[in-house]
Amino acid sequence: MRENTTIKYKSWQHITWVEVNERVRDLQDGIVKATLENNMKLVYQLQNQLVTSVEGRALAIRRVVTSSGGKTPGIDKITWDNPQDRFNAIHELGMVTKNPNLYKSKPLKRVMIPKNNSNELRPLGIPTLMDRAVQAVYHLGVDPAVEARSDPNSFGFRKGRSQHDAIAYIRSRLDKTVSPEWILETDIAKCFDRINHDFLMKETPICHKHVLKEWLKSGYVFEGKYTNTDEGTPQGGIISPTLCNVALNGIEPMIMKQYPPRKVTDGQRPKMTVFRYADDMVITGSQKETLLQVKETIKDFLAVRGLELKEAKTRICHIQEGFDFLGFNISRKKYNPFLNNYTEQPTVLIIKPSDKAIESVKNKIREIIAKYSEIAKIISELNPVLRGWANYFNISYHSPPAFALRAKGLLEGAKEETFIKIGHFVWKSMMNWVVRKHPNQSVQRMTAKYIVQGKNPSNHKWVWGIEKSDHEKENRQVIQNIAETQIKTQPLLKLDKNPYLKEHKGYFDQRAVKKFDAKFRELILKKYNHICSVCNETLHNGENIELHHIKPVKEGGKYTVSNIQPLHQLCHISITHAYKKDEESRKN
Repeated sequence: MRENTTIKYKSWQHITWVEVNERVRDLQDGIVKATLENNMKLVYQLQNQLVTSVEGRALAIRRVVTSSGGKTPGIDKITWDNPQDRFNAIHELGMVTKNPNLYKSKPLKRVMIPKNNSNELRPLGIPTLMDRAVQAVYHLGVDPAVEARSDPNSFGFRKGRSQHDAIAYIRSRLDKTVSPEWILETDIAKCFDRINHDFLMKETPICHKHVLKEWLKSGYVFEGKYTNTDEGTPQGGIISPTLCNVALNGIEPMIMKQYPPRKVTDGQRPKMTVFRYADDMVITGSQKETLLQVKETIKDFLAVRGLELKEAKTRICHIQEGFDFLGFNISRKKYNPFLNNYTEQPTVLIIKPSDKAIESVKNKIREIIAKYSEIAKIISELNPVLRGWANYFNISYHSPPAFALRAKGLLEGAKEETFIKIGHFVWKSMMNWVVRKHPNQSVQRMTAKYIVQGKNPSNHKWVWGIEKSDHEKENRQVIQNIAETQIKTQPLLKLDKNPYLKEHKGYFDQRAVKKFDAKFRELILKKYNHICSVCNETLHNGENIELHHIKPVKEGGKYTVSNIQPLHQLCHISITHAYKKDEESRKN
């Protein structure tokens, strides 16, 4: 009989995920507390308990198969396509974690993929599913220890933190008349590829160092040729971003110690503030000369880790010139009658999508519209792009015409200039599509064929879409009107809260809930009390959430509150699979 996997659970379907998550949370809570007390012996004991436990291993397998690349095999071509494969993998993973010194990581399968916003290619490493699972289970124990010692203003690849949190804190730091005026933008040359292995071996809080060494030295295979890896983190690995944070943690307190806050009448004001998202970093300061000194300090810090700044992309600029960070452009502009009539400040902080981000989404819009001759296919592929872009950039700040409403305290409901321009671009691109599709027909007549009345009266009453009969109108397809995107306020994260401490769990759950701001989804989540009906675990555990039609669409099921159920992606798959089996048995 297979150790306690089969003793405790009979199959993948019988795993009690509430129990699994509770056990893992208990151990992670202990790891954080032991780390804060600098009791590394206890940290390693708790990590060992976690990685060898059936709960830790089951959760690791679940995280691998629910990830975006969960069906992509590594060099061994093995996939875990069914529940029995996943259940067997829990046992196989136990063979590794209980005998860590015998573990041998397989080489990564290297493929070349396009860079973001570029025609250039970049390498991507694909580990085997089992190596991903090994990384996932150790990550459950390592990440809480790293989190406990992370820099306060580090936001990248940390549980409960996001790009929006980084932008919100930059806004709070720079949105005052006394805010610092100089910015140091840094670019670390090939950070993930060059981090020194000896440094990671020494500094990574992991109970089984041999396992870490195997990841670092696994190498990769590209076009049939094996290559050693003597530096850098394992590409494509779950653990890789955490190892990057291990390498770069400490840079903020070092700079703050070198340039302590100055005393002012209302308390203390920092001379420098460091904002970091993984290897992207900006430092604010009141003097250019001081930032030049900070740059040299950063060089020394990076050298110990085998890293260096990319001089061509590292610069010091004035806030009025502006800088790009995480896809946003951030600047302060002088007196402008349109803007400053609503404020007493001589300058205004503006946060908006960068030119690069705007050009990137325009290129995607062009490509999608040019690709298809059927409007239904355009809608299907274009809407996720528009929705995702709008959801990311909807925290823009002080960009007209939103500023007037925002300054009067009426931020919610304001619309941002860039979204209106992108909306116009979509409209124009669709007009060109109609002309190409019907070159010998009247543009007005053909355009009317693809334009329908919007659901809500607004300045953009008509939208591109497919008209349906009255009883089907709620299910009709239309291109999302990005011009109607409403600006949101990103609340400041409490930096002293730790997502792995059980006493702080409620705080992070509440923040996760607020991200589901669409009214329909909010109603659905409230109806089910934010619980997945299949596994009875919180919907906000980091997995993808899907909306399940209780009565299938093909049987006349509607997209209504009464017919929609929110489920984890894997739970949704299990329900769909069970429905198909039931349907087949009825046919037979």
